[in-house]
Amino acid sequence: MSGFHADPQALDALALRLADTAEEYGAAAVALEAPAGECGPGPVAAALTALTGKWSGRIRAVESDFAAAATDVRTAAKAYRATDAAAAEELGRADG
Repeated sequence: MSGFHADPQALDALALRLADTAEEYGAAAVALEAPAGECGPGPVAAALTALTGKWSGRIRAVESDFAAAATDVRTAAKAYRATDAAAAEELGRADG
């Protein structure tokens, strides 16, 4: 037996944590994107809008990275399950 072992259930749990984290980043971005109300004179409001827009974009990028990582981890878990099932089936044929 090889020294490598994949735990699809642990990968599923990791994917869930990554997806939850992505959602938290998404909520933070939404909070920044919401109108702040009266922020002062036009130039102050414009500067604040530009700043929060920049931060929101960066947070959205992190959200996207976490979501992509969650998808990749789910894909890996699925691949490990499929490989394990195929190997078990093949070994069953070899014993028969």
